[in-house]
Amino acid sequence: MQKKNFKSSEQLVKSINFSNKSSTSRMDYYNRILSSSCSTDMIFQRMISTINFKEVVPLPKNNSMFRFVIKCFNNTNNVILGPLKISSGITLMDLPSLSIPMSHYHLNKNNFVQDNFIHRISENETEPMKKFIERLRFIDSCMQMLISDYIRHIDESSPIYYMLKKNNVTFNKNWIFTGIINKGNNNTEYINIRYFKDSFKGKKKIGTNVYCGDDYLDEMADLLSRDTFCYINGNIYPLIKVNYIIINERIVNNIPMVNFTCKAYFVDINFIPNSIHCSTKRL
Repeated sequence: MQKKNFKSSEQLVKSINFSNKSSTSRMDYYNRILSSSCSTDMIFQRMISTINFKEVVPLPKNNSMFRFVIKCFNNTNNVILGPLKISSGITLMDLPSLSIPMSHYHLNKNNFVQDNFIHRISENETEPMKKFIERLRFIDSCMQMLISDYIRHIDESSPIYYMLKKNNVTFNKNWIFTGIINKGNNNTEYINIRYFKDSFKGKKKIGTNVYCGDDYLDEMADLLSRDTFCYINGNIYPLIKVNYIIINERIVNNIPMVNFTCKAYFVDINFIPNSIHCSTKRL
């Protein structure tokens, strides 16, 4: 029996499309975490130079897959990145010029729930966004080097030692890397940012906060928590934390490989006012 206040996905979409507005500021929090991670080139380089794999552990729901837990600054901080104006913090007024159009298809063709929003990289990004993309590429390169170094020095105490041995993985052979930026058809590049679908926080519907400026979008969070189809498009400020590298076995061109996928998650999904479009119709 459905709760009295239960809304269908169609009702949620209608409500989101009509309440596409904002008020004051969540910027103090954003500026605080950006200031210690990427507010200048020097601070960004310091963060990058301290990135390491804190541990490698099985996935909670799949013991045949593993993940590197990524930290920096002596395992005390997350790896944080977001677009910034040159040599200054950000305000609500800045967010539209620092945002990118992103799309989300909630179910794939096999009706599995997707947890990612994607942005197609073009040649029309603003200067702050070009800088952001350049730094994403740098993080991807850093992760590949850390993986190669980990494989080079692995021993039997590692939880993934036998997986790598079984697939004849060496520091430069039989493994592939899927970055935050990856290529689709015709070498088109996409930025891939995820949200946590499972709630960690009791009352919240998903594990990632969803905002429009400083207004919490409860109906959008509700929509993203469901297992029914929806399409979402909007301009989002891409403030991310790089949490994990997922490790699993794959067959590529009939060759057994180990795949390492770097996963970046939204700190918040923060939509720009009047940019959201939602639909429950498959395109």
